[in-house]
Amino acid sequence: MKAINKYAAGILTALALTVLGLSSQAQTTNYMVYNFDTDQVFGVWGNFFGGIFQSVEWNSAVDASNNPASGSMEVNLNCTGSDQYVLWDGPNGNGEVADITTTFTNLSFDIRYDISSAVRTNAQAAGMDGSTGVGSQDFGYMRVGSSKGYDQDWFYYFAIPATNGLGQPNTNWVHISIPVSLPALPSELSQITDILFGMDGANYHNSSLVGSQTYYIDNIQFIGPKGGIVPPPPHMGVLKATPALRLFGGSGGQYSRSQLTTIDQNQSWIGVSSYPVSYSFTMSSVPTTPGNLDMHIFFLPLAFFNGEQLNNNHDMDYHVLNELWLRIQGGTGSDVCTADVSWKTNAGYANPNHTDLTISNPKAVGTWTLTFLNPTNGTLTAPGASPVPFTFSDVNAVNDFGGSMILSFGNQCNGNGANQGVPNDWSKISVTGVNGLNENDDFTKETAIDPTVWDISNSNTKFSVVLVTTNSPYWVTWTTPYTGYGLGVSTNVSAGPWKLPEYYNSYGDGDTVPNQATQGTVNWSLIPSSCLPTVDGQPQSGQATSPDAFFRLVSPPLSE
Repeated sequence: MKAINKYAAGILTALALTVLGLSSQAQTTNYMVYNFDTDQVFGVWGNFFGGIFQSVEWNSAVDASNNPASGSMEVNLNCTGSDQYVLWDGPNGNGEVADITTTFTNLSFDIRYDISSAVRTNAQAAGMDGSTGVGSQDFGYMRVGSSKGYDQDWFYYFAIPATNGLGQPNTNWVHISIPVSLPALPSELSQITDILFGMDGANYHNSSLVGSQTYYIDNIQFIGPKGGIVPPPPHMGVLKATPALRLFGGSGGQYSRSQLTTIDQNQSWIGVSSYPVSYSFTMSSVPTTPGNLDMHIFFLPLAFFNGEQLNNNHDMDYHVLNELWLRIQGGTGSDVCTADVSWKTNAGYANPNHTDLTISNPKAVGTWTLTFLNPTNGTLTAPGASPVPFTFSDVNAVNDFGGSMILSFGNQCNGNGANQGVPNDWSKISVTGVNGLNENDDFTKETAIDPTVWDISNSNTKFSVVLVTTNSPYWVTWTTPYTGYGLGVSTNVSAGPWKLPEYYNSYGDGDTVPNQATQGTVNWSLIPSSCLPTVDGQPQSGQATSPDAFFRLVSPPLSE
């Protein structure tokens, strides 16, 4: 089967010229959602959840433009060093019900902190969790998002410096403008119907916020152009699909996860009849992105879940009281990686805070194996390396990690939005020696993810866990935004006719090609063999597959 690669430039050039010929000048039209000229707070804005929230009210005396006839929204918090809050205007808000990717370009607002507000001191390098450098101070790492039902999708993070350029307390208004085509914008948010502001008090690896905070928000608006704008054409590519379990870096924010979780709940290494007990996975590709995408096994004892649900729960590892993890982080621009074995107890809404082993390895690709020789001693074996011993230092290990336990295998964006949507391929997962189900999955040979073994609902993004089988030979990719475009396939690059790929499968997989979703800034579509064109142009039942297949984005989308 011949792919489009050597013809791609010609097709895209022709497509781009067609689109540019249809482009028109659009008028800028802004939509002011809340200007707070009047009390637009009472009965509208409130705390979605979280314990550090105190109150929200209209302040008629504070306005971003010092307009005596207008005001702002005043938010009061009591930061305790942990917990969080989520402020929202739903379900009674004025959010614009619109396709934001084509209707508006930005969401903007003005924000100012009161001089009395608590600050944090950053312990991380610039760029991590909002830090501008070790020792810098700010008012905490805020986030902005929207929701679908009661699920939050966060697409922008920021921190306001606590001092101005002269080293004095920063009480200035700051204008925030968020491009709605950001890579972090979840693909399922085709509409924004409410607005969320939130923050975690713990602030991860920087110092925690402790004390009261007061800040003001004004002029929440969507920025045009509105109506009729023709966005730049998307760029397209075709890649060979290699059989494996592909996990995309989650596109729901900088801490998004893509993972699969064991259905069996007897996965602990403690209380088994004999040792050793081993947990391993094999990666066939690891991205070397700036944000160090992490690959992990989370060990999650169910007795310490505090009532957390076990499905559709992507950050259960953060919420649960007790956890052990094996985490591998790739290096920047190379295959060099680090791995650590860490744990926590009695620490909900936190990452592990005890580390028993840290190693570096020349490569992340290959097999990683964590082996327990008894309840508190084990080894970690990296690809191409000898086993490294470690001692699990939890003195209450038997009570804290015995009993029912599930495992979560996957990756996490690890505090950097650059990891969203990057692909990471897993070929094998193995668990041996536990009292429950011993897994031995070779994803290069399987035809489906067994739902009696794996729960794949605990990820942030739809289709972020995809099994690539031998019956799916190609990935077709294109950049966002792509509103108004649809995928077509043909055996003749110049004459067509262009058909929907699913036409050749007699629409047997539904209305769209399966496993098609936006990951980060790129839409990925896995093309099964049944959706490749045939020699006679008829659906595939009994027909010979054509030796040539060309893919193209067509505007407007094809109907058949």
